[in-house]
Amino acid sequence: MKLKYKKIILLTTMSTMGIGLLTLSISQDRPKAEESLKTASSQEAGLLEDQTDDEVSLMSAAAETEEEVIPSATPTPTPTPTPTPTPLPVYEIEEEAYPEIAELFSDYYAAKNLPDVGKLRSMLSDPSKVGSQDQLIKKTEYIDDYRNIKCYTKKGFEEGTYIVYVYHEIKITGVNTPAPGLAKFYLVTDDEGNLKIFSDDMDTELEAYYNARNEDEDVKNIIQMTDDKFEAAKSKDEDLFNFWKAIDDMANKDDQQNSEIEQEE
Repeated sequence: MKLKYKKIILLTTMSTMGIGLLTLSISQDRPKAEESLKTASSQEAGLLEDQTDDEVSLMSAAAETEEEVIPSATPTPTPTPTPTPTPLPVYEIEEEAYPEIAELFSDYYAAKNLPDVGKLRSMLSDPSKVGSQDQLIKKTEYIDDYRNIKCYTKKGFEEGTYIVYVYHEIKITGVNTPAPGLAKFYLVTDDEGNLKIFSDDMDTELEAYYNARNEDEDVKNIIQMTDDKFEAAKSKDEDLFNFWKAIDDMANKDDQQNSEIEQEE
């Protein structure tokens, strides 16, 4: 395989595994959680203070009357049944239903391909997750552009959040037929009402919910559609077929090497 194609493969793989895969989580409610924790602590402290006051009053009364205080019998508490967790809502997927989301990802892929570091930083919830100008140039060096961008959106279980599957076609330098692909993002709404591509860490509940959506029937249909288009594109263009075959071969080789390393350890 030519050295040029090797570089294309590595850099394209880095590109498709770059910023998009960092957009998976949410922590918008952290200040509210901290406030609730403080409130609960205050209530608990107040309850302990009330309990102490009652004990002091009881001791004082016993000392004044010099009579034995016989505690009243405490009834056996009835076990409280464990409530059944309420399942999180799951919404239907919507095709091109939100113009603001379509505009966001049109701008995102344009900025990624330039690359425009400042623009990308303004679009992520954690701007530090965007690499340097040189890093981004290397990631997209052999990508001409991203075409035919289309957004399939599911509402998240929290207000103002969305799970977005973005269909796009990557035009690779030297390959005539664009390669269909599907990227997944998590969007949140900031305090000013702006949509952001979330790039922080997910909590356990959100990660489970986010991953589970890939098993929804409507999402499976989108994934299958993309796979079908991808196979059709490869069968149409030998250069694209050879390009992705080389990627698969390299991935299999890496998996084999990693497996051998794990066995040695």
